[in-house]
Amino acid sequence: MKILHIFSIFLVLSSFAAVLISAHVAGYEELLKEMTKENGFFEWMSVLILLSICAYGLYFSKKNSKKLSKLMLILIVGFAFVAFLGAMEEISWGQQIFHFQSSEFFIENNYQKETNLHNFIPPELFSSIIYSSIYGLFVFIPLLVRLFSPSIKMFSKLKPWLSTPFMTLIILYGASFQAFFYDEFGAWFDMGTLIAGITLFGITALLHPQERTIKWFYLFVVVALGLFMYSYKVFGFFNMQYEIREMFVGLALLYYYIFLTRKVVFK
Repeated sequence: MKILHIFSIFLVLSSFAAVLISAHVAGYEELLKEMTKENGFFEWMSVLILLSICAYGLYFSKKNSKKLSKLMLILIVGFAFVAFLGAMEEISWGQQIFHFQSSEFFIENNYQKETNLHNFIPPELFSSIIYSSIYGLFVFIPLLVRLFSPSIKMFSKLKPWLSTPFMTLIILYGASFQAFFYDEFGAWFDMGTLIAGITLFGITALLHPQERTIKWFYLFVVVALGLFMYSYKVFGFFNMQYEIREMFVGLALLYYYIFLTRKVVFK
């Protein structure tokens, strides 16, 4: 986990620097676009994270096969397989590496004319489905359960399986890479959801004491949000900064996957 933590810090700092340098350092205005373009730095980091989920899942299943039920093995290996599919989708099944031509079917029906499946869905709809699920799983459900668990006994049974505050902050930080103040309902709703999530986290942290590292990470996320809003012109509604968001979703899923699989074995 130490290596994963170091890797996570590297991703947070590199993404943070990419925005501020692009927005405020003369001569580097295109840095964010370069790092978030197709086959750019952050897309390859997403691929690496998804392949890490796959590798970890297969290794964990093999190592603990005798301790796990058949159902658990199917679920763990199944998610590893889904992560592998996600990694292949990110690189259009090798098309972005080997530059082979898409078939006529993909050229006519795929939004990016690439050999992948996720671009058959309009990008805005695909993002909405993904992020509504992610916000629920990592932000609003765990925060509300922790907030009301003292008064709702049923919630106490869910608490051991919830994503941790650290994972929630990864999602909130990743969500801060968005088109602030863009004149479109989706952009304003996205911004409102992010602010609501950060505010709810702050309320929960006040009522339920957090570790010092979580407090510092939360402060960093709030500061980053303020700086990103100040630097809003570097973002665009159709900008590929959303590659960074996808990367941090993958990172949170990797942490949660490790967390749940270990809990199943060592509970």
